[in-house]
Amino acid sequence: MKSLIAVVFILFTSPSWAGVITYDFTRLMLGDEASDTSLVGQITFDENETEFTMGTWLSFFFQLEFDGVIYTILEDDIAEFMIADLDDGVFGDEGSEGFEFFIEDASVPYEFTISSGLAGLGQTDTCVFFKNGERCAGSLFQLVKAGGADNDSTQVSEPASFAVAMLILFAFTSVRKNRCRQSAL
Repeated sequence: MKSLIAVVFILFTSPSWAGVITYDFTRLMLGDEASDTSLVGQITFDENETEFTMGTWLSFFFQLEFDGVIYTILEDDIAEFMIADLDDGVFGDEGSEGFEFFIEDASVPYEFTISSGLAGLGQTDTCVFFKNGERCAGSLFQLVKAGGADNDSTQVSEPASFAVAMLILFAFTSVRKNRCRQSAL
């Protein structure tokens, strides 16, 4: 019995690996001050995911550089983010695909609205709007896919294996303590 428990324990503590697919949003230069204004992003999904939405991504990252200052866009800044098809290499060109972000924070000199694609302002452009005007790229994001079945999956350890292993170890220790107590009586 002890050897069976040991084998199960070893199997559960062995790392479990899952592949991820990362979609890099190419850096867009915005407006006439292109050297000072750009937008870049990245989202990651489990490679087995079939529904690509805000609720299913593993990570989200976007960053706006505006007049030499970098602003990290958080999930709380998302007003809308719609995905239609991530495999066509362009983001924002289909249906209601695209996004709209609002950066409203007392620590920033401006309040920004960032819009890209048809989910933004119904345009096929990417723009940042601020108090004194707007800066647009004149284009949409190009997507670069990394990982997944056809790109040598990036492998990440799944933390659930460790949690299950600790649960089994706790159960094993509890059973052992109970046997010690019963034999002492």
